[in-house]
Amino acid sequence: MSETRQIDRASRGSGSSTAVGFVLGALVGAGIALLLAPATGKETRRRVADAGRRWGGAARNTFDHARGTANDLKQDAKAALEAGREAFESGQRSREPIPASRTEVKG
Repeated sequence: MSETRQIDRASRGSGSSTAVGFVLGALVGAGIALLLAPATGKETRRRVADAGRRWGGAARNTFDHARGTANDLKQDAKAALEAGREAFESGQRSREPIPASRTEVKG
């Protein structure tokens, strides 16, 4: 894997963590604001329902992003495994047998 791709993955991972933290903070803040704001019961229920719809959409987007990242990691792991397997098999094929006279210990 190239260094550029590793850097790209690292920056993408930290951005995801930051985005998730931001979304969770916004959700908690919005919930507290709804509970503390003076409003009628009907208005509060409407606000809670609207917030639930927005939060559901944000949660779906975050989940879809996480799924995409997991799929990327899965593909990278498969490629690395295959490259390692090919390198091992290539090394095994290129290795010449050592003659028995060289491996004997003289005593």
